[in-house]
Amino acid sequence: MKTRKSTAVKAADAKRLAEIERRLRSVYGQPRHHNPPDPLDDLIFLVLSRMTQEVKYLRTYELLRRVMPTWGVVRDAPADALEGLLQDAGLAPTKSRQIQAILKEIEARERALDLSRLRALPDKEVEAYLASLPGVARKTARCVMLYALGRETCPVDTHVWRVMRRLGLAPDRSWSESNARKLEEDTPHSLRSSLHVTLVAHGRSICKARRPLCAECVLAALCSTAASTARNPACDEQEHDV
Repeated sequence: MKTRKSTAVKAADAKRLAEIERRLRSVYGQPRHHNPPDPLDDLIFLVLSRMTQEVKYLRTYELLRRVMPTWGVVRDAPADALEGLLQDAGLAPTKSRQIQAILKEIEARERALDLSRLRALPDKEVEAYLASLPGVARKTARCVMLYALGRETCPVDTHVWRVMRRLGLAPDRSWSESNARKLEEDTPHSLRSSLHVTLVAHGRSICKARRPLCAECVLAALCSTAASTARNPACDEQEHDV
């Protein structure tokens, strides 16, 4: 009986997720969130995006590509020059060190500043490769897999976790690597990439960390949080990078 009940719950969640994906896609389409299509470009873009606002990391990435147009120039740049370019994105010393370390490691492995070889590898090998680079977390690796390599993944970032938790579909209130992995594994394979890009868009525009716009939410009828008061503690939380 326990197995049957568990199977029934998973089937119900899958049906609900399909409806959530359909509604979100009808509003947002399939946004790329400005992620570059080249895997190395996207990896550096994602490093810059960590712990900062979208407008700032977009501006910083554009400036970096304009002033240092090749990754070889970035790799060999004096630390203070690179840090100066990254100031607007925050954590400039940390990000500049990580970017240069990543570039040096990739060149040592590939004999070139190029990750196109990853396109021919299976998902597990791609994730293991990317996650073994200096400072690259599993979430970042899976974002590269989605945006640059076209893999069906649902990286669980701040927005994805927040919206899914409010919908009652996250494993529990606390984010952890194991919970994030379980949430992705429980998401039907065919819905993963679409749910990620649309949940990110929804988390940024409607289902915000503070004062979510529940009255404007296309998912309100599917969400118990939307029926609570605007100042429900579940809807007024600290944002954290995951």
